[in-house]
Parts: sequence; structure tokens; C-alpha cells
Amino acid sequence: MKSKLGEFQALQNLADRETAGPGVVIDLRDSVEPDGGLLLPALVKAAVRMAELRQPVWIDTHLLSPNAALSRYAGGAFEFLDDRIEAALLEKHGLFAPDVPAFVPVISASPTDDELVRVGLLQEHRPRPVVIRFRGLAPNQVDGCLRRVSPITRGNPLHAVVDLGFVESVHPMQVALTRSLAAELGDRLGASSTTVLAGSIPAVRHGFVTTVRERPEVVLWQEVADEVPGINYGDYGVVNPIPQASMDSGPRTIYPYLYYTVPSRVIAMRRQPVKDDGKLMTGEAFADLADELVARPDFAGSTYSWGDRELAGCRSGGGRSAKTVSRWVAMAMSHHLEHLAKRPPAEL
Repeated sequence: MKSKLGEFQALQNLADRETAGPGVVIDLRDSVEPDGGLLLPALVKAAVRMAELRQPVWIDTHLLSPNAALSRYAGGAFEFLDDRIEAALLEKHGLFAPDVPAFVPVISASPTDDELVRVGLLQEHRPRPVVIRFRGLAPNQVDGCLRRVSPITRGNPLHAVVDLGFVESVHPMQVALTRSLAAELGDRLGASSTTVLAGSIPAVRHGFVTTVRERPEVVLWQEVADEVPGINYGDYGVVNPIPQASMDSGPRTIYPYLYYTVPSRVIAMRRQPVKDDGKLMTGEAFADLADELVARPDFAGSTYSWGDRELAGCRSGGGRSAKTVSRWVAMAMSHHLEHLAKRPPAEL
């Protein structure tokens, strides 16, 4: 997750379930500020909900700039968030707070000494797993990385994420390199502790015709899993994997859109609102989008997830309204998380 308000709202509305759902990695951004704003409170509430489900969020700080408010905190972002989330759990549940850590730290495959020290301090406060995120595909980096990171785990589980970022299609060379690294990590850590992560949601949306396209991240994972059985699937949900800071971010009008996950594919929908007295009728345009989605045979049904219930309510005359990007993302992400939790591997 890219620290978007809608993503955090989707997590807050996760339903109780008997079996574990998908794990969640949150990439912290500079926009998550300690004082003021909506993102930090939403993140804390999302982390509390995941802790209640006994699946603490995984938090990665690699996108934080040195000038970010969280980076300047005396104990670093990890210590700050550990304190905030733990305090929120105790405030809500008191002595009955879930017996899990506030979150699980994610570090790079080439961690700095400072990163290792900060994770070590977290372990002193409360033991927890550690996650290594590999952004390159060189199996020869595994040994050196594990030698440096293993001591700070203090015997707690060690997980690995092979992050391929944005994938537009599946290339044989990329599959071969991913298989090699995943196999090496699977041998060292166990396949069930290794995840292949990728995403194909585009950064820019074009046109207003509904399309259905394949999700190449699923195909890529399946090809790797054929050779490395048990390897975990991971994706970027319904948002583009590329950090927005690396893209043009000038003023622009965002028309209502939705990415709705179905087995192996995604339905991409978008509407152009009409104007009434110079004002874009965004809510009405999204209602038209929801009308089309709910009428499709591949709509999962209003009881499938919180997001699906909201989407059904956003239809014309349904009593709900959705005029903001965060709300569109929240509903789509809620459905996506439930899709991953309920679908068997062959139907991801």
C-alpha cells in the first residue's frame, strides 16, 4: 500500500474472518505527518484493525525522505509508529489488547547500520518478525544480506519480499531471474516465508470506455510458483506501484474511476462528469459507473465486502455518494482484499 487514505479506510473496514487474510505492506510517505492531517490517524486505525485480526501490518520506510517529519523524529519512524499504534491498542482494548506487535518492520536487502539498530531497538521493546525487501533480482546478494540481518531477528521469523514494482507484461528473462531469487530465498527461509510482489495498475488513465484486461502480476507469480511451490502472491492492490513523487504532479481534474478485481483480470471503469452551473457532477458520474458495475455478472455481490456494499449503495437512488478519490480507492481496495482472501490460488 502506498499510504493513501482510501487504502487505510479499506483496512479499517475489514470484517472478522476465521482464517488469515492477505498480509499488508505499507510504504510510508512524507505525506504521513505526526501533527495534523488525516493520514496518520487513518494509518494508526488501520494498524489497530490488522492487529485485532492477529495480522500486524508490515511497514517500510524506504520512501521517506530525510526531511520528512517522521524521519526527523528522535527515535525514527519505526519507534514513533510503534508507540502510537501500541498506545491506540491499549486505549481501545486495555488489558485485552491483542498479544501481537504493533507492526512488523520491513528493511532493504542492503540495510544501513542505522536501519539495523532501529530494528534491534524494536526487538528489545517487543520481539517480532522482520521482513527483507529485495528490489533487485540478484541471488548472489542473499548470503550477505542474511548474514547482516539474521542477528537482529533474535530467533524470530524472517520473511522476504521480491519486489518487481510495475509490470506491464510478463517477460521470460524477468520470470527466470525471479524464479532464481525466489528459489534461493525459499531454500534459505522457506517458500511460505517468501512473497513475489508486483503491480500493473497504470499511472495514467485514458478514455471512458470500460475495459477488462489481464493482471500480468498474477501470470508472473503463477510461472514462478510452478517452479517454487508455496511461494506467496503479492500485489499493489488498486493503485500504481510507482511513487507519485517520481511522476508529474501538476494540477489536474480527476474523473471518477474504479479498478475492480476479478479472477486473473481487472475491470477498469471511468466516467466524464457533466457540468451543472459550472460544477462537475462527480457524484452523479460515479453513480452511473456503479450502476454499470453492479449490473455486470462479475460483480461479487453487495455482501462480498464492505466495499462491495458501498458500491451497491452508490447506484442511482441507492442513498450513498462517492465524490472523492479516497472513497473510490477505499471501495475498490476493500473488494480487492476480500478477493485475495476468498479466492483459491487458481482464481486470483
